[in-house]
Amino acid sequence: MARRIRRPSVRLWQSELFVIVIVVAILILSVSLSQDLQRTLKQLGESDRLSAASALAVQLSADFPLTPVSRTTLRDQVHQFRLVYGDDVWVYAADGSVIESTFQGGPPLSVLAQARTQGFADSPPYSNMTLEPGGYSVAGKAVYDGKGRKVASVVIAGSVARSLDVLNAVRDRLWVTFWIALTISGLLGLGFAEFIGRRVRRMTKAAAAIAAGDFDQQLPTGLMPDELFELAESYNRMAVTLGQTFSALHEREQEIAAVVESMGEGVVAFDPEGAVRVINPEAALLLGLAEGRADLAGRLVDGLTGNATIVGLVRRGLAGTSCSDAAVLGDRTVLLHVTPIASAERGAEGVVLLMSDITEQRTLEEAQRRFVANASHEMRTPITALKGLLELLDSGAKEDPVVRDDFLNTMTLEVDRLGRLVADLLTLAQLEAGSLKLHREPVPVPSLIAEVVTVMRPLADRSGVALATELPDRALEVYCDRDRVVQVLIGFVDNALKHSSSGGIVTLRARPHDDAVTLEVQDTGVGIAPEAVARLFERFFRADESRATPKGTGLGLAIAKEIVEAHDSTIEVESHLGEGATFGFDLPLAN
Repeated sequence: MARRIRRPSVRLWQSELFVIVIVVAILILSVSLSQDLQRTLKQLGESDRLSAASALAVQLSADFPLTPVSRTTLRDQVHQFRLVYGDDVWVYAADGSVIESTFQGGPPLSVLAQARTQGFADSPPYSNMTLEPGGYSVAGKAVYDGKGRKVASVVIAGSVARSLDVLNAVRDRLWVTFWIALTISGLLGLGFAEFIGRRVRRMTKAAAAIAAGDFDQQLPTGLMPDELFELAESYNRMAVTLGQTFSALHEREQEIAAVVESMGEGVVAFDPEGAVRVINPEAALLLGLAEGRADLAGRLVDGLTGNATIVGLVRRGLAGTSCSDAAVLGDRTVLLHVTPIASAERGAEGVVLLMSDITEQRTLEEAQRRFVANASHEMRTPITALKGLLELLDSGAKEDPVVRDDFLNTMTLEVDRLGRLVADLLTLAQLEAGSLKLHREPVPVPSLIAEVVTVMRPLADRSGVALATELPDRALEVYCDRDRVVQVLIGFVDNALKHSSSGGIVTLRARPHDDAVTLEVQDTGVGIAPEAVARLFERFFRADESRATPKGTGLGLAIAKEIVEAHDSTIEVESHLGEGATFGFDLPLAN
């Protein structure tokens, strides 16, 4: 182990520089004492004048309003004040005229005018002292009558000669002391100051660099007292440790920032006062904030959002309580969870607000509940009918062949209806789960339309409705699942026949455009109300309940929508009441 070099002790250096410290201390104390004394004398002078003016103003208030008698009393009081205090006195009316005065010399008229004006204003009480040769101490105070109205102002002025004598005497002694100390300390400290100063300046520059983040910077350790040498070495070791720590913290901070920025949930961190520390893009989006996130930092929660649920949760979190709730923000439903940032010493250091958009989840849950309720309702009708018919048959109706056959026929229809409902529900479930595979292939448009017409013509004839077709001049093929598209078109035609009167026309149309063909079914029926168009594809919804047949399940259009969307298309509906309706969708041309 290397032998440690013994360096001069800082105690020796401190002893040699003690004299310099004394001189510097005397200089600082002298200047400070002189300034404090001047300030104190000025404050005392102003305070004394203002107190005297206030006392005189209160004393004179009883003389207002002025009468010959009260004017005499006022004059006596003013002159009595002059004899007691020796100050010059002016009493001014509200219009600036002099009611009474007693003075010898006095300050300039401009000083008196200012004191009169500001004294009459009395907000704040006016007092001023010019601590210089020929200066004056002036105070102004308003005089109030018995009703609290300002009726005059009192101005008092006095010489500052005594205060100047005290101040000059103290300054003279301080200057003598200063020059003696300066001479002695200057000779002793000249050499030591330069020697130590250079090394301290080098250490200061190095320490400033370390404070600025340059942890590679090292403090000099050469030729200095032993204590300073140990301090510099300790500081250098601390710089190395801090550099490693700050580097690790910076990396961790970047990782956390990246995670927060990329989170699908909104995150807002608040300080103990409820001001924003950090907010990620998702939170700003959910709160509908258009400002830049840099502008949001420091904003209080009340200014961040007007939602009472969010504000209440954050305040409860700042009180140290973990809590959660849901809130509606615009067209979104958001799940909120507040977690306090706890500190063992100071309680809550802030809170973190986590925001999750559960709009789709709530919508799906509501749709699921509605679907289950509707499906249960639709199934209950045929089941109830079957149960009733069975009870009637069991109670004796089976003995009548005609009644029995009629009941059995009705039961067959209800069972068929129940079977169609279950089949439609299964088809919907397969479409939504993606388990229903489409077998796409080139399909000629004329044969597609012809198949639909063949299936639906008997029903159209029974309804007294004509089926018409409009096909392009040239042969076209579309790329689709033939059976599923036929199912959709049959459903459109079936709905059109149900809502068309005898003598109406249902038209199947194919219109080519660009790289697709639009398939449409148009009827001349009663049409659809505008408010019902948006709900046509809801499960179990019927636009006209009075015309809905018991044979329908209310799922046809919902299934059609799923099939068309599986073909990467959408169903377009155009309808006006009394003018019929048109349902259509696009299919791509087969290459």
